[in-house]
Amino acid sequence: MMRTTPTEDRPTAVTRPHIPLLAIFLFWTFWSLWSAQQSVLLTVVSGRAVDSWLRPLGLSLASGWFWAILTVIIMRYTRFVSDRFRSRLKLIAAHVALFVVLHVIDARVYAVFSAWWSAAPRPFEQLLVSLTTINAWTYATIVVVTTLVDYHAKLRERSVRAAQLETQLALAQFQALRAQLHPHFLFNALNAISALIHKDPGRADRMLARLSELLRLAIDTSGLPEVRLIDEVDFVKRYLEIERMRFGERLDVLVDLPVETYDALVPNMLLQPIVENAVRHGVAPNPGPGRVEIRAQRSGSRLGIVVSDTGKGIADDGKPNELRGGGVGLRTTRERLEKLYGVAQELALVNIPGGGFETRVLLPFRRQTDAAAHEDPLSSR
Repeated sequence: MMRTTPTEDRPTAVTRPHIPLLAIFLFWTFWSLWSAQQSVLLTVVSGRAVDSWLRPLGLSLASGWFWAILTVIIMRYTRFVSDRFRSRLKLIAAHVALFVVLHVIDARVYAVFSAWWSAAPRPFEQLLVSLTTINAWTYATIVVVTTLVDYHAKLRERSVRAAQLETQLALAQFQALRAQLHPHFLFNALNAISALIHKDPGRADRMLARLSELLRLAIDTSGLPEVRLIDEVDFVKRYLEIERMRFGERLDVLVDLPVETYDALVPNMLLQPIVENAVRHGVAPNPGPGRVEIRAQRSGSRLGIVVSDTGKGIADDGKPNELRGGGVGLRTTRERLEKLYGVAQELALVNIPGGGFETRVLLPFRRQTDAAAHEDPLSSR
């Protein structure tokens, strides 16, 4: 049914702070100077003569700058494994493996530096044992600091996104009635009601009642960022009932909604501007009958929704017409999807080979667990 292919779950992209190379270099430089000074003081306190500052300073700087390089490697590796492993056991194993490799390399490099700069160089085997504790603490500190910095950045990004969403939702309360309940639709609906008052008072009364219900529902739910898919479809059905009264037999509607998707959460008023787009550009311009189809399907942790029509679609020159590519309705819908789900969503406008047009939406599947048992509103058409 769906023409989209299921994709694997990917972690939401987070903008992480850049690795501060200069700060790392300066930190290890100051550490090296402090370490050299401590080494000289220890020599003086022990009663031994200090023949030169150059030996402890050279050894400390060489070791410190080497660890500056290792710090960058460890930070990048920490981010790499955290993106790919969700199991704590796998994360620990990955870090232990890298630590063993870096520890052996550091001991070997320190042995070389010690032979150059130390008056009493120590062999590799002795360094391999003596440096284990300090290297383990240093490695763990770098991993913890990197994790905390990234976690803080993630929290800050979520806070900014939440603030942007709150502002955008406040705007959406106004835009929902302007962009999604298009003024042209309201104008045409009221004109149709006016024309039917004397010809078919019963039909005019039903149309006015449906329009009133639609506006009331839009206002009542304007503060909710997400609603159940079944409620969203119920809202769109009321809109399509009004359009059916306008177009009569010219408008055919098909809704295919599996029961397992009823409680899936979707953005409030997600479908109305998409369906209105299908009616305005897929049915209204053509004198003959047209069809609008709404289909949904769950694929693992993803929810796919397709709204299709039998219209001409986007022009062959690739330039979208007023609403199908760049109008207020779909543009607002795209922005709201990005605010709510970031990169975990997709909205595609596609011409159907052989005629027709589809709007495809792909969202994370999240169920409203506390939803009460409900009657199937699709049972009547």
